[in-house]
Amino acid sequence: MGLAGFILPVTRDLFMSLTGLTIIMSTILMLWFHKPWNNRFIFASSTVFAGGILIEALGVNSGMIFGTYHYGDILGPKIMKTPILIGLNWLMLIYIVWQLVNSVQTDTFTKLTLGSTIMVGYDIFLEPVAMAANMWNWSLNTVTIQNYLAWFVVSFVFLWVFKMSNTNYNNPVASRLLAVQVIFFMLLNVVNQISGL
Repeated sequence: MGLAGFILPVTRDLFMSLTGLTIIMSTILMLWFHKPWNNRFIFASSTVFAGGILIEALGVNSGMIFGTYHYGDILGPKIMKTPILIGLNWLMLIYIVWQLVNSVQTDTFTKLTLGSTIMVGYDIFLEPVAMAANMWNWSLNTVTIQNYLAWFVVSFVFLWVFKMSNTNYNNPVASRLLAVQVIFFMLLNVVNQISGL
């Protein structure tokens, strides 16, 4: 439905305006199935949520972290030119990716590196869709290498927060949410390339 809604001219604006609601609903669905709820998980989640807003606010106001960009109005209310939902989006992604890499039998550094690489790969598919939907826009409509390097470093730190808080879980919804999002962004990018939307 989302793919059709974004593609069809008659519904495109409506579906773009629902992007923030989709992030909220996806996060609520994910957390509904989370267990255990304990102080370690609450600490890690709160740190990533607040840290996501802070690092994006520093980035969008300085251009020194991710590059020069600004947010549109699709993602709702902002703090320091940064949508509050960006913190929620960072939390959802880090939560999902940590579950994936934490299940791999390897050392911590490899887990964090693998997780950060997955996050950058996700962002590569996300960026064209985000710009087309006016979630955010880059100077000269060009996503810089700096952005992807920053995504890697920030993701590494946020995943480390989950690791150091000894946050372990097996949420049946998490990996499915990531798969659905990646497939959605991939298909929408293909359609956009073909149709020029």
